[in-house]
Amino acid sequence: MSFLSPEVNQIRQSIIDIDDSYNNAWDIIAELTQNAVDAIKKSITGGEIQILIDSINKSIKIKDNGVGISPNDLPVLLRPFSTNKRNDSITIGEKGVGLTFVMFSSNYFEITTSNNNGSSKGILKDAFNWKNSTNEELIDLEVTEIEPHIQGTTVLIKDVRNTPIFNLSFDQIKYILRSRTAIGNTDYLWFGDSKIKVTVQFIDQNGNEHIEEVPFKYFYLPKELEKSYSIDLDDFVEYAKSADRTDIEKRNKLKNKIIYKIGKYQHSDNREIKYTAFFIPKRKLWNDLSIQFNLCTEENLKDEKWLDNFSYALLNEGIYTSVKGMPTGIKIDHPTTGYAGYWSNIFILFEDKALKFDIGRKSIHGMQARIYKEYSRDIFNQFLKYITKYVSGEVRVDTQWDRDQVFAEIDTMLDLNAEGIKLQKNPKDQEASVAALFFECIGNGKISEIIPLTSGYRNKYDLYAKWGHKKVIIEFKSRLRNILKDFNDERKMFDEMNCVVCWNVSEEDQTEFNRRGIELEEISTHAWDEDENFPNSTHKLLLSGYIKPIYVVDMKKILNN
Repeated sequence: MSFLSPEVNQIRQSIIDIDDSYNNAWDIIAELTQNAVDAIKKSITGGEIQILIDSINKSIKIKDNGVGISPNDLPVLLRPFSTNKRNDSITIGEKGVGLTFVMFSSNYFEITTSNNNGSSKGILKDAFNWKNSTNEELIDLEVTEIEPHIQGTTVLIKDVRNTPIFNLSFDQIKYILRSRTAIGNTDYLWFGDSKIKVTVQFIDQNGNEHIEEVPFKYFYLPKELEKSYSIDLDDFVEYAKSADRTDIEKRNKLKNKIIYKIGKYQHSDNREIKYTAFFIPKRKLWNDLSIQFNLCTEENLKDEKWLDNFSYALLNEGIYTSVKGMPTGIKIDHPTTGYAGYWSNIFILFEDKALKFDIGRKSIHGMQARIYKEYSRDIFNQFLKYITKYVSGEVRVDTQWDRDQVFAEIDTMLDLNAEGIKLQKNPKDQEASVAALFFECIGNGKISEIIPLTSGYRNKYDLYAKWGHKKVIIEFKSRLRNILKDFNDERKMFDEMNCVVCWNVSEEDQTEFNRRGIELEEISTHAWDEDENFPNSTHKLLLSGYIKPIYVVDMKKILNN
């Protein structure tokens, strides 16, 4: 008898697992554009992609004139984990789950495709509702052969659920397409322009319609600005070699310039890893340029809730990756180095055809991440040699401030009014105040058994401490969910950290951790609970497959006990 045929609930669970592996706002559009670019790469030199995003009707439509799908292959390729791209050196996708994720994120999916073998249409209805139901019946895909069409594929999804991309502005949409999807072709940085025409039509939440041809190019900041605003590091090195150049001349050459470098590494296994990197003279420039490119306003940057929801649509530092010309959006932790503060000024992008990442493009693990870290260290040191000596302009955040105005703002903050606590103001949204409150509670005995060793050692974690004979690592966060911003790999977070101290665990925290596949559980205070929990912990974070939780100390709850 056959024992490998899955039951309906097993199929549903596998689809839910695929869905849970995606957690980025741009994932749906990234999967659809990746398929369109792959289809064109397999078919012709050049091509055309049309994108329609309708925020009013919550629909997305993408049309390409690529290779198309044969009628007999369409039902097969729409199955989970089915793909025709494995071991293909040209195309990007190979896991066969992207289209499954797209289909089951909406309640109407339609694909029309045509090539020399014929034309067909597939329609799937109520997929999102079915995925979240307990219906014991399988969902049906309607596939029909249709009259011949022009070669290519059109995908339409309507009633798209749980994606914040419809809340973006047109400028943010264009930036996301060019920095997080295959439309942001990174190959042009090394090989020049590719002849793919991309047209984007966007209907925003106010019903305003925007239509624009978008470059099939990665949004690389030094190339988006006028040439006078940036300088090639190699060109500066040649300039500085001249014996008659004074240090003042060299500083003036770099003054207020974005310094960039494009290069490659020949890895030990004959694997070529290309890279591009740039250094901005002031950290504030990330925000200033985000405003200049209409990605945000000054008011947005002061609104922590807005930043929680849309910070991914802003220019920022970091180490990122690209594979076969497609940016992944995956951010890698920078290595430990001297002059660590300068990492906030540096952006690095690695292009690696051999890159492998997990389903959902959340993280890169193990040896691959270590390879990129080591090359990042080398790139960082190349910049550092000249930055520390010649860069004009303050790298530190501007410290000019109005003392009276700041204290006036502090006066309007809510009072804490906690018995036995000297901290006067409520620590909501103030990470440093959460830390101050924690240390005060250690001093007055409200928090026991924790012996602080040192804070911020090597700029890695907030507090190194001892709990009895155990060595523990503690992080401070104004909101518990903010810890997720520090890690693109949940497994790394659970491997390294023991405890997060925060203020007021909320329903929003619960929702965000659930979305990332992490369980947030309140710790029982029953006398018969024999688990050895972290001292004074109020909650714990649990990740499937990990025995060791991360404990949470909610300082608001500590004070109220």
